[in-house]
Amino acid sequence: MTRLRRAASAAITVAVIVGVAASCGGEGPPPLPEAGSFAPGACQTLAPDLIATLRLTRADPGAPDEIKALARDLTPPQEKLYGRIGTAGEYAGDLERVTTAVGFLRLRVDSGTYDPALLTEVRTTARMLADRCT
Repeated sequence: MTRLRRAASAAITVAVIVGVAASCGGEGPPPLPEAGSFAPGACQTLAPDLIATLRLTRADPGAPDEIKALARDLTPPQEKLYGRIGTAGEYAGDLERVTTAVGFLRLRVDSGTYDPALLTEVRTTARMLADRCT
């Protein structure tokens, strides 16, 4: 019985190590979702601008000019997404979090107080909504 427990314990340990290694060894951000994979209705309507936001945030801007360009490029999808909050139904709260995160990023870029955590917040909120919708 002891030998069986050790074997089971070893198998579980190996599985955990392989799982952790696989999740840590990623080659960058997760792939962008396809517009067709979004659920019909509100999600399908949000798909193009949500995907655009995710695509834009894949960049890792370093120079101030790159950050300003990113903030400027995020404006059109943010405005479209913001205009759809009222019709987003159960996704309205998540959508509001995305547009607010983009708004804070843009505000802080404009004021010269950009923090990389703001881009992380945009990525995270947009990805969470995309995951809910697909």
